[in-house]
Amino acid sequence: MSLHSDRLSRRSPSSRRYSEGRAAHWLLLLAADRVDVVEGTLASFLTRHPDNPITETGVLSEFTHHGLSSRLRGKRVDRVHHPLDPVLVAAPWVLAAGVAYLALRRVAGRTKT
Repeated sequence: MSLHSDRLSRRSPSSRRYSEGRAAHWLLLLAADRVDVVEGTLASFLTRHPDNPITETGVLSEFTHHGLSSRLRGKRVDRVHHPLDPVLVAAPWVLAAGVAYLALRRVAGRTKT
């Protein structure tokens, strides 16, 4: 089974069982999307050029293209969730680093004894 057909198989139950007006439809799509993100991140670690969250998320443009001033001035609708943005971007990477650290500690602990 190809990766593409696997993604479609995760999304099709939401459209078959629930209409777009139901929360379950969107929650299933959201869950399928998160699984795709995790798969993509894990797959990038297996390549010679893993993802670089600093350059690929646009964080650097915040400093070079007046990102902070555009966030603080004007009537932006998304101002409420600005404090959450760094957490949402960094959380998967911090979690992966923590899991890797614990795994390495466990392996190192076994080799000492």
